Amino acid sequence: MKFKRIIILTILILTILSLFVSAIHADFSDGFKTGFQIGMQIRERREMKWKEEQLKILEAERVKRLEQWKIFIDSVQKLIDSGQMTPELEKKFWVLNSLLLIDWQEHEQNLFDRIMSIDKDKVAEEKQYFKNATDTISLTSRQVIPKTLDSLTGLLSNDRKIIANTFMEGGYSSSQSELKFNPFQNKWEYAPPNSSLKFNPFESKWEFAMPDESVKLNSFENKWEFASPEENTKYNPFENKWSYESDESSLKYNAFENKWEYAKPGSILKYNPFSNSWSYE
Repeated sequence: MKFKRIIILTILILTILSLFVSAIHADFSDGFKTGFQIGMQIRERREMKWKEEQLKILEAERVKRLEQWKIFIDSVQKLIDSGQMTPELEKKFWVLNSLLLIDWQEHEQNLFDRIMSIDKDKVAEEKQYFKNATDTISLTSRQVIPKTLDSLTGLLSNDRKIIANTFMEGGYSSSQSELKFNPFQNKWEYAPPNSSLKFNPFESKWEFAMPDESVKLNSFENKWEFASPEENTKYNPFENKWSYESDESSLKYNAFENKWEYAKPGSILKYNPFSNSWSYE
């Protein structure tokens, strides 16, 4: 009987101890979960604050960088207008003006993405890229030298370096066309040296055209355009459109505008600074 009581008492004590340990474990578990949740909330708040600060810095630096680029462009333009810049440097500048800004947009997007993913190492890399760019263009007009433009070329992506080098190795000027001002359309455009302004009554606008060119209907595009007697409509499968072209014209890729266009033999890509566009001329 006494032995039976001992067994019952032992079971009772073990049950009490088990309940006590369970209670302690539950309290510890709840406390751990609560602490973990608080820690996560603190971390999330810190990360959100860091993102907000970085995005403000990104916008401020972007505005400052574009302002500095405008000053740089104005400085180079003064050198061009005064004849102090060689044609070779002028060519390199116009190439950079188109390609570098495209690269900057891609780097800005990449910087934004790295900020949102809190990739601080990549954020630091992108910031260093823009610091190098800003340091290079923070110059007065008298300091724009070949080394300056070489430094800017070094900032281009590999693909655009190839485009820039290809263009630089080729010709720049051509007697086939030149920039002319169209006062009726209030714009500058490339046109052959012997061309003159003619009125297109069907499109109600003035266009540069050669003496032997007259208005013809392009039935595929349902529009009228100036063309010579020997020119016929040709299809451009890459752009899905038709245009009047000469027999010797062939399709060439315009990497700056990311499109295909018909061009005559010997024509090259030329930059129109007034419309900020490239075309085969």
